[in-house]
Amino acid sequence: MLFYVNRLFAELPLYAADEGAYLIRALYGRELAIDPDRYKTVQPVANTLYFWLVRSVDALSLNLVPWMRLIGAASYFGGLGLLYLIALKETGRKVALGFLLIAAVFPYYRYAFAAMPDGVYAGLLSLIVYVLYRTSSRPLLSAGLVGGLAGGLVLIKPHGVVVVAAYVALCLVEALLRRTTLALLLGRVALFGLAFMVIGTGIELIDGQSLGQAVTFFSGAAYSEHLGREPATNAVGMAALSATAMLSLTTVLVAVPVIAAAVVIRQRGLLRADAGDLTFLFAALCLAGTLAMVAIFSFKMAAIETETKRLWGRYFEFFVPMLWLLAARPLSTWEMSAPYRTRVLAAGAILVGLAGLLGVLALGVQLNPWDGAAVTAFASPDVMPFLFGYSGGSRLLATLATLGVALATLMGVPLRRAWPAYFVALGLLSTKADDSWGGEIATQRQAIEHELHVASALTSHTIPTVVIIDNGNQGHVAFLRLQGKVIVRNAPRGPLRERPLRDAQSAIVFGDRTPGPKWRKVFSGQEISAYIREPDQ
Repeated sequence: MLFYVNRLFAELPLYAADEGAYLIRALYGRELAIDPDRYKTVQPVANTLYFWLVRSVDALSLNLVPWMRLIGAASYFGGLGLLYLIALKETGRKVALGFLLIAAVFPYYRYAFAAMPDGVYAGLLSLIVYVLYRTSSRPLLSAGLVGGLAGGLVLIKPHGVVVVAAYVALCLVEALLRRTTLALLLGRVALFGLAFMVIGTGIELIDGQSLGQAVTFFSGAAYSEHLGREPATNAVGMAALSATAMLSLTTVLVAVPVIAAAVVIRQRGLLRADAGDLTFLFAALCLAGTLAMVAIFSFKMAAIETETKRLWGRYFEFFVPMLWLLAARPLSTWEMSAPYRTRVLAAGAILVGLAGLLGVLALGVQLNPWDGAAVTAFASPDVMPFLFGYSGGSRLLATLATLGVALATLMGVPLRRAWPAYFVALGLLSTKADDSWGGEIATQRQAIEHELHVASALTSHTIPTVVIIDNGNQGHVAFLRLQGKVIVRNAPRGPLRERPLRDAQSAIVFGDRTPGPKWRKVFSGQEISAYIREPDQ
């Protein structure tokens, strides 16, 4: 974890594509809406509430990116703290601390320590779960509070819409188990929906959106664009591969708490399911909805080669520590009295998940270093398309660790001993894979940051300045470092033609590319060069 704490202080984004897009849209979204030609290719993300947070921190701080990383980490671990309070009430301090340890060492902290909404999203979702638990005896109050918080969650990340489906499903289950009246069921759903729409629409209206855009806040701009695509001919196969990969990984990581919760609830009787049981069910339903959402996304994105055959662990792996904490009571019961056949079922599920994961990797699913957390422990050169000097691989070690935890589960080794060790092992292996590309990227970012500072000083008197890039990462870093005061244009590698340089008096060029004879070089660095247009004679 200290490895990621050390990343707090870098001033430029490491995950340039995602971190950069969020920061650019938050800080310069209004300017780009007026003049989109300044940077046409930045992703159309529209996370309004997260953007408010970014702009607030930017107004109050001189170091935006480190503070956003710190806020993400505080939100994530604060959310785990709230879930620990649930476990504490359900089981007592000693047991709860044991399962808090399991949750804390799970290596999703990689994305908590990033200037992306993932940590804030996980923290707010944990708050929703906590509120749901604490207000379980007052269903109408619970509906209003959870609905309002869900409206805000969607504007942190559009994935938050899964809470709507999960809450409606939970209301139906609770109505069947407790035989509540139809009026109460409809009242809860209606109050939830009203609070959801009022909060979400209100935030969008305050942000200056039109009424038509505001009432559809839950659609997510970037996702709506992708979901509107015509599916490719291979879409079904790609979606099935993606779903299999996600289900396999999920089975390995959460089969034990899910089976333990199901067994204990069954033994006690469904009609006696209490607030702890229903809260766990709600989180599990949110996980299922997220997996379904990502599978649909994979179906629609199958036509884009770079978006296919990816295991998007970052979108759902944060549910793992949540479910382990929320299942603390049934898991503690498991440790004391789990019958052998139940342990066989759990160990078998882990092995089936492992077999499925290894199978999809053999079929070509890739592990981009920025797509997953614990799953990156299964990296090897054949499944990491961007090696960045990474050699060897840790798939064999991760596989052996998984076999070991399956055996420990079968033999009845206490969960609070076996699973922290397993998650620490995955954390160490995934951190090694992360460092193999992150270290090289960080060194490159430092060079770019220095060179952009020099190039900007040499060209600031000759505006407008055009930055010529050949990939989005370069554009995001340059646009942020130069405070949005440049025009970013993409030009393919090779000879640099005049068209991308039109109307410019100076140019900052990534790569070894030289403009025509009308341009004078004023700076040459390792990553970029700077030019000034010569006046006409």
